Amino acid sequence: MSDEPRFTFGRGQKLRGRGAFKPVIDARACSDGGAIAVHGCPNNGSANRIGISIGRRAGTAARRNRIKRMIREAYRLSQHELPHTAPGPYDLVVIVRAHEPLGLDEYRTRLADAMRHIHATWQKRTNRRNATEAKPRTAPTDLESPPGV
Repeated sequence: MSDEPRFTFGRGQKLRGRGAFKPVIDARACSDGGAIAVHGCPNNGSANRIGISIGRRAGTAARRNRIKRMIREAYRLSQHELPHTAPGPYDLVVIVRAHEPLGLDEYRTRLADAMRHIHATWQKRTNRRNATEAKPRTAPTDLESPPGV
């Protein structure tokens, strides 16, 4: 077996259903790339998962499906370049706005930039959480008088 990454996009990498999208969007870690906005949160799994939301304003069904295929292909080709270190892997929700379809390289660039931004956001949150948990509690200050005095 070779050590080269496999560029597959299987069933386990898809984030499906409104129930799966809502927690990711509610996590409030978003990167806005103009034509696409990417929301993400850690999933405590072994691989990144992606879901795509595209409204009718983006165009006809044929145009919407083409954009979704381009985004899935961009993800498939760049999935091994995306961060997998703690706190990842991530669940991603790509929200597509109305725009003229872009090229595959442009979608790959925007997705990679968004993923780096989301990863940095979650690293900051994790570091902040760890710092507050490790912070020792302080003794009462001199302003507080001991009981009975």
